[in-house]
Amino acid sequence: MENQVIRKKIRSTILGAVLGDALGGPFEFNRPEWVQYRLPEMWFDTLFDYPCGENTHGIWGKSAPAGTGTDDTRYNWLFLELAREINHIPSPMELAERFLDVYAHPAVYFPTDPEMARAQFKAWEPVCQGYLGRRSSLLPDVSPEVLRGTSVGLNFPSLIGLITLTTAGTLFSGNPSEAYIKSYEADFVDLAYAKECVGLLAYIVSALLPGDRDTREVIDEALTVDPLHLGGMFGGPFAKMKLPALLRSLPPSCTERELAEYLSRALRHYHEYDPYRTLAIAICAVYAFPDDPMKALVTAANHREIEPDGTPGRYLDIDCYACVTGAIAGAASDPAQWPETLFAQVVESNRQVYGIDLEKTIAEISELVISSSRSHR
Repeated sequence: MENQVIRKKIRSTILGAVLGDALGGPFEFNRPEWVQYRLPEMWFDTLFDYPCGENTHGIWGKSAPAGTGTDDTRYNWLFLELAREINHIPSPMELAERFLDVYAHPAVYFPTDPEMARAQFKAWEPVCQGYLGRRSSLLPDVSPEVLRGTSVGLNFPSLIGLITLTTAGTLFSGNPSEAYIKSYEADFVDLAYAKECVGLLAYIVSALLPGDRDTREVIDEALTVDPLHLGGMFGGPFAKMKLPALLRSLPPSCTERELAEYLSRALRHYHEYDPYRTLAIAICAVYAFPDDPMKALVTAANHREIEPDGTPGRYLDIDCYACVTGAIAGAASDPAQWPETLFAQVVESNRQVYGIDLEKTIAEISELVISSSRSHR
């Protein structure tokens, strides 16, 4: 029975993240006037197709069916497939080598569209080479020491680690401190508190996965831990310091719309790619709706920019926000609370567009986690 719970929870965590990605993907970064012809009320709570707009980091192809993921889904799938192959969480060196291999041999991983795969992983080539102590073929005049500290074209803390290691916590069911440490270490591409956010996400997913903990209790606990002693002379870790006050400020008994607007306003000063903003949206959404994963997901997906005049503007990086939310909600909730029809839709759409077999990956990762837990008893 325990193993069945773990299998179901791993599935809802991984598919919850993919569903969140697919939920926000069709509308991310679009302005109200573009969205309004599809969403008269500027609010959505189900999957939509992608009418147009091929993008290296979005969908591949001129259009895609509802349920198709973006780069978030592709990163997570690659990470999980590598973990499955080597039977443990990838080290930063192993992950860097894998992303370089995708860039060099894209057809091996994404035969449906190797050109777009190579274009996506072009951004990773310099930082991966730098991390491994090598010169980049794309930036040969920049030393490896400089390259390894530049992120993926973003020289500031970003959400790239959160969308690459979204489901890393599933590999450490019931062992949250180890999940935090190993995920933090694996996130070689990030800077500063972005790595802390990756660790916190893994901690929460790991602690919730066995299904015997209260969601809010786990989140509160996560915001007290510091297994890597990141605090220094000027205070504790950034996210750990900021999140408790935000959680205390949440309006009681609010609807999804009310919470989405509240978070849009409360976090408006953070960059749209900021890791704290991303994790804060996810944690607050699940904290507010611990027993309703779709409400949490919809709250995150409807996050908008606030214009200078105070009115809601364009949607921001909502596929990423909802992807991270989906992972936490998947670990927190009863798997039966998820709409199976939507899970089936994202599985089929990603198989069709990218050739990704999510159910196969989930089954193999589940066996890896279960066998690993047996060996540690």
